[in-house]
Amino acid sequence: MLNLKNQKGFAALYITILVLAVIFGIAVSITILTYGEQKISRNIIKSSQAYYVAEAGIEDSVYRIIKGKKYEATNSLSVGGGLSSISITSQDDKRIIQSTGEISQRIKKLETILKTESATVAFYYGAQIDKGGLWLGANASVEGNVYSNGKMEGQGKGSGSKISGDAWVAGAVAPEPDQQWTSQDSDFPFGLKIGKEYYLDTAQSFVPSVSKVLNTVSFYIKKVGDPPDQTVRILADDNGQPSQTPLASGILKSSKITSSYSWIDVSFDPPPNLTAGIIYWIMIDVSRDDDDYWIWGKDSTDGYTSGTGKYTKDWDTPGATWTSVGGDLNFKTWMGGETPTYIDRVWVGRDAHANTIADSWIDGDAYYQTIDARTTVSGTKYPNSPDPATKDLPISYAQIQDWEKAACCDTGSGCKAECVSGSYSPLEGSSLGSMKIEGDLTFPSNSDDNPVIIAGPVWVTGKILASNNAGIKLKSGLESGYPIIADNPADQTNFGKVELNNNVITTDSPQGGRLLFVSTNKSLDPANPAIHLYNNINVENPQSIIYTLNGLIVVENNAEFVEVTGYAIRLENNTKIVYQEGLINSNFSSGPGGGWEVTSWKETE
Repeated sequence: MLNLKNQKGFAALYITILVLAVIFGIAVSITILTYGEQKISRNIIKSSQAYYVAEAGIEDSVYRIIKGKKYEATNSLSVGGGLSSISITSQDDKRIIQSTGEISQRIKKLETILKTESATVAFYYGAQIDKGGLWLGANASVEGNVYSNGKMEGQGKGSGSKISGDAWVAGAVAPEPDQQWTSQDSDFPFGLKIGKEYYLDTAQSFVPSVSKVLNTVSFYIKKVGDPPDQTVRILADDNGQPSQTPLASGILKSSKITSSYSWIDVSFDPPPNLTAGIIYWIMIDVSRDDDDYWIWGKDSTDGYTSGTGKYTKDWDTPGATWTSVGGDLNFKTWMGGETPTYIDRVWVGRDAHANTIADSWIDGDAYYQTIDARTTVSGTKYPNSPDPATKDLPISYAQIQDWEKAACCDTGSGCKAECVSGSYSPLEGSSLGSMKIEGDLTFPSNSDDNPVIIAGPVWVTGKILASNNAGIKLKSGLESGYPIIADNPADQTNFGKVELNNNVITTDSPQGGRLLFVSTNKSLDPANPAIHLYNNINVENPQSIIYTLNGLIVVENNAEFVEVTGYAIRLENNTKIVYQEGLINSNFSSGPGGGWEVTSWKETE
């Protein structure tokens, strides 16, 4: 009996020990697991801290570069017990920032790439001309299409002057606005929500004084951030507010608008026919983005007696409610002109489009209102064709002003002294830009074998001069080009001209970047034009882009470029423009003196 009790006691003790062992094992397992999880958690926390330390180094460097502050190629930053080791590498128009964050022996590496901001400018034609028109001399040719808002004159087929592609001449535009309101005392932001109110589709009414087509509308406008292109519509009136019946539409191009007010043109294709004395509305149809939106100049006195401004959330919603903007919005309307535009004595390799065609040779079809018996058309004639629509020039003065700010390193507080010079003559092989030159810029002669390198935007208030085998080259490796601007805002009549002559060579980047020569001078005198290019420039190797906003471009005697666009153009003897397809998406950078954009932000091994 005693033995049985002993056996039972031993069994109970054994079971107890076994249970305790299991419990102990579970406790140990839980302890180990908990410790492991705590260790993992600590590692995660420390790794996260290392990441944030590295990120702090990136953000500090980005801030310094964007704000134009001093920085070193290699530096370090202490952050909350951790250390960020930073390296900044310059590579053409990029800055590559690498940051290694370390804390408690945990390491994280980040890399960010900054690239100078660039504007995309679309050159659709071999030559595009505003109201000043195009004149072609003997053996002057454009290999590509040509679009002109003014007349187009040549010397006849026997002279060798030719447009190899299509020739377009837009219908006439009146020299002065028919309706306008330019007084401004306040702003009207739209394209965003403020409080509970949606300030989206915005319109201004007007009453034309003549019954003609509406070619163009001008807006006094600026932007915040980078909103997308928007549609501009002409709408009929519906009892004092815009109707839902669009008569025409055009595109407000965001790339032509900056953070400063400027007059921006929008043309309509096809242009609508308007009736004198009838109310119409100009409306900008926008999408909402509270960070990227528009500001339209406003007159709060509501002084324009023939119209007013209104806004709504969605213009084409049935029963849309329109609310007053509290005044008039700044605008101009440009109606059709009295004198017909024409093509005269021009050899066109493909189709010709104009109100009037005279004494010309058209290898393709002809679209016109009037044609004379001396014109030869190899293709089909299309009489009573509507006049082509006006085409806006691709670069606005607002864009030019932005490039000027970048050239003088103005990040918001004015030009920096280190980016400003008096009249300047760079040495052969030297780099130029970003820089503002208050005077003349004269490139060195006989430097075609050792050209001046354009490494940033350049702004010249006097003249840009190059002659006698001077060489001007865009910095190699650039996908975006740089502008060289001649502009004196205080006097665009006497200053801001460009003259290249006698064997000058301009060289673009093989990677696609192009030199862009710009003049804002207003001269239309052929003997003293805004831009004068002559005598063996880029012979048999067309390079670079030429642009005037208000003046005449004269190109003569074996001068060759890939694009010429401006208010008025004269292509004299033996001039050749050779359009290249890539020009449809040309990018021009503001350079280090302008803005920067983050193109890459990633963690590395």
